[in-house]
Amino acid sequence: MEEILVWVVDDDEDYCELIQEVLDDHYQVAVFHEASTYRESLVDITPDLVLMDINLPDVSGIELCRELTESGKDSAVIFVSGMNTLEERLRAYDVSAVDFIAKPFEIKELLAKVQAVASYQSKKRTLVQAESMSRNMAFQSMTESSQYGAVLQFFRQCFLCQDYQSLADAFFELMQQLNLNTCLEIRDTEVHYFGPKHAELSPIEANILELLDKHGRLYDFGSRTICNDKHVSFLIKNMPVDDEVLYGRLRDIIAVIVEGLEARVMDIGRQQTLQHVFVEIQSLLSKINGAILEHDEKFSAALTGMTTEIRSSFHVLDMTEEQEHYFASLLERNLKEANSAGDAFYRLQGSLKTVKNVVESSVAS
Repeated sequence: MEEILVWVVDDDEDYCELIQEVLDDHYQVAVFHEASTYRESLVDITPDLVLMDINLPDVSGIELCRELTESGKDSAVIFVSGMNTLEERLRAYDVSAVDFIAKPFEIKELLAKVQAVASYQSKKRTLVQAESMSRNMAFQSMTESSQYGAVLQFFRQCFLCQDYQSLADAFFELMQQLNLNTCLEIRDTEVHYFGPKHAELSPIEANILELLDKHGRLYDFGSRTICNDKHVSFLIKNMPVDDEVLYGRLRDIIAVIVEGLEARVMDIGRQQTLQHVFVEIQSLLSKINGAILEHDEKFSAALTGMTTEIRSSFHVLDMTEEQEHYFASLLERNLKEANSAGDAFYRLQGSLKTVKNVVESSVAS
């Protein structure tokens, strides 16, 4: 009860001294003998409970209570008056007083009523604080849900990105939803820098990213945080360091985001490598096709000419029929072996086409 602030507003100094003596052990008590000093103090302080006389020399207690009610301050008023009439009680009720004590009164009665109202004020204040806390927690929960939903949407969108620029655009869209001002660095065989809305990075921002990309997953300096992975770094330039809860939650979120970026950057790199391999295999197949056709044409022409010359030379050589048959068989056997060597080229061509189809399917997926 020590935190309950009780004001006594009465022009009777002896009465005020008595009330203060009775209440001092349990409450913080302040005494006002005129309305002017009471009004001045009310500007900066809100009492929990006011024991107020109805008939004050400079203004009516009814009027002061009406002013207090209209001000919106959370103060309970108990009227203490020697005019114990129905009319006075109705007037007190009309201006939202919580109780009425008629003079003269028993100290026990005063203490009991003050204790009841003070307990009510204390409980009400606790409920207001609990409601405020619950409202803040509900707001934080909704904010967290919205933020995590945005992160999930970003991960879904990542799978549709086929190049670094589209990935950067998706990243900056997420950062905008999180109210974070950022810039991005992606590293493969070279370093790529990205700013929101395709803006150029300042030289100092690029230099900071380069200098701090090996300083751990999260590195704070002032209100800035850099988040790193093997191929990705991004700099947040407006971390809410003054809001401990939001700051902690955002650190958890960006640690997850950089992992998603890293995974997608590696996927895009693999796809680009496969695309390059696909183009190289396609070029190699075209060259092999041309070489095979050229080889077939020259080889066929040479064999045809050689066969014709050998057969036409049989009568000049004056060979027996057996010898002619032997040479013809020898020629046919070597022609078959030559054709087998040509088939090996075609098998190589078929294998390369199979590899090309596999790479093409991988690139497409």
